[in-house]
Amino acid sequence: MRIEFGRRCSMMKEAMSLLEFAVNVDETERRRYLSKLGRFGEEKEPGILLQKELLELSGQIPVTEPMRRYFERYQENSLGCLARNLLCTFDAEETDNAQEMKEKVMSGLAAYSFDAFPDFSSYMPSDTGLPLDGKPVNFLVSVKKLELEERFKARMIFAFQDPEESLEELGGLLEQAAELLEPFRSRMEAEEEKGERYWRDYFDTHTLQEFLNLMGVYLEHSGYDRLLIRWNAVGGAFLSLDMEDRKEGGCLEMGMGILMNEKAIRSIKGDERRALELMADPVKMDILLYVSHTPHFGRELAERFGLTTATISYHTQELLNEGLVEVRQQGKRSYYSLNRERVREVLGWMERLFLQD
Repeated sequence: MRIEFGRRCSMMKEAMSLLEFAVNVDETERRRYLSKLGRFGEEKEPGILLQKELLELSGQIPVTEPMRRYFERYQENSLGCLARNLLCTFDAEETDNAQEMKEKVMSGLAAYSFDAFPDFSSYMPSDTGLPLDGKPVNFLVSVKKLELEERFKARMIFAFQDPEESLEELGGLLEQAAELLEPFRSRMEAEEEKGERYWRDYFDTHTLQEFLNLMGVYLEHSGYDRLLIRWNAVGGAFLSLDMEDRKEGGCLEMGMGILMNEKAIRSIKGDERRALELMADPVKMDILLYVSHTPHFGRELAERFGLTTATISYHTQELLNEGLVEVRQQGKRSYYSLNRERVREVLGWMERLFLQD
C-alpha cells in the first residue's frame, strides 16, 4: 500500500478555510469547537495551540459582503460555499497564490460553454431560488435541469456573469487571508510533516481496509493501491472521503485535518450530541430511515429524495463521520446502510441522560 501526500501547506486552500470560518462560525460555535479540541490531544500540544490561534484569527476578520457571497455556505441546500465548490471542481485548491489558482480555474472552464447557463448575475447565496427560463425555481431543481456534466453541474454554479472578474475578486480575498496566515506557515508545515510521519508509520503495520474500518467503510474489491491524503491545517478537525468520486489509476483520495490520528478518529464516533444533531435534520433522518432495512447507493438516494448526488454526498459524509451509517463499495458503487449498533449507542445515551433515576 503506497501512501502519498498532497502539496504541503497549500495557501489558497488554507485561506479559503480561514474565510469560511470567519463568515460561518459565530462566537458560540467557536467556543463549542474549542471545547472539543481536547479529544484530539493535550492543551499544550503544538497542533492544539495552532488550532486555537487560527480560530481566534478567523474571529478577528471583518466580514464583508463579497466575503459572504463567496464563503457563506448554502445551508438550506446542504452545499458548500461557492469558493470551495469552484476550486474543488477544477482541482485548484492546492495552489500557493491567487494567480496560480485563477490560471488553473480558467483553464478548466475552457471546456464548458457559459451560454449553457442561465443568468445568475443577481443571485446571492441567501436566495432560495435561481432564475431559470424567466421563472424563480428551487436551486437544486435548477442544477438538475441544466443537464451538464455531473461533476461540473453539481459542484459549481456561477453566480456571476463574468468569470474572470469574479475570480479577480475571489483571488483578492484569498490573497488577503493568505497574508494573515503567512506568519503561521512554518508551524502549519511542521504539523503536516508530523502528520505525514504518523500515517506512514501507521500504514507500515495496517492495511487500507483496517484504516477505512475506523470510519465504517468497507470495500468488496478494493482496486486501490495508493492513498492520497490532502492536508488541511486551518480545519484541523476535518476528515472527508468521497467514495462516489473514484479516481483513475487505483488512487483513493482523502481530505484530512492535521489533528487527525487513529485515536481522534475513534473518539469522533463517540460524540452523541453531534450524532443527535444530525438525526434531527429532516433530510438525514429520511436517509437513515431509507437505508435502515436495505442498502442503497448514492444515485438511488438522490433520485429518491429529488436531490443532486453532491447534496446526497454531503449528507452521507456527515452521517458517516458520526458512524450513523456504514458504506460498502461494490464495483464503482458505494452502498450505504444503517449502523444499528451506533444508533443504539446514541439512543441509549439519550435514555440514560433523560430517564435515568
